[in-house]
Amino acid sequence: MNIITIYELGGKKPEIASTAYVHPQASVIGDVKIGERVFVAPMASIRGDRGRIEIGDETNVQDGAIIHSDQAFVTKIGQRVNIGHNATIHAECIEDNAAIGMGAVLMIGSKVARGVMIANSALLHNKTVTEPNKIYAGIPAKYLRDIDPGSDARKAIDRYLEDYIESIEDYRENLRETA
Repeated sequence: MNIITIYELGGKKPEIASTAYVHPQASVIGDVKIGERVFVAPMASIRGDRGRIEIGDETNVQDGAIIHSDQAFVTKIGQRVNIGHNATIHAECIEDNAAIGMGAVLMIGSKVARGVMIANSALLHNKTVTEPNKIYAGIPAKYLRDIDPGSDARKAIDRYLEDYIESIEDYRENLRETA
């Protein structure tokens, strides 16, 4: 694949762990740090042009997700975070073991606590702060219920995380451009 997708901007070059995988059709710009065994899918955009973005180990950023920074804070995404397809992240932080559903929108300064699940298409308004191990859903997102760390839902998210980690080697070894 001949597409260059990692860009330095204003003297700031992304730092990407050697064990991470960034698909050639994704885009990583500027002041970004990507941890170990992170999977970044096609069409994801991680744009650290206005502030720093840090993505923790074993996190996945799925197709079409957008992560954008802000000058007011460092956007910190923890370890083992699942960011669903087409999610838009302008959050200040997403703590470890959180799951962000497909199409969810996290506005500037929002904070997602450890183990939280943000439902598909949910919207966290600016500076919304969540509580650990809870599910939030709706527009605007509201507390729905607690989620036990041993629940079937949590186990399913953990399986998704493992699948994406396993996909890293498969993509490295077997992905080939055919046209």
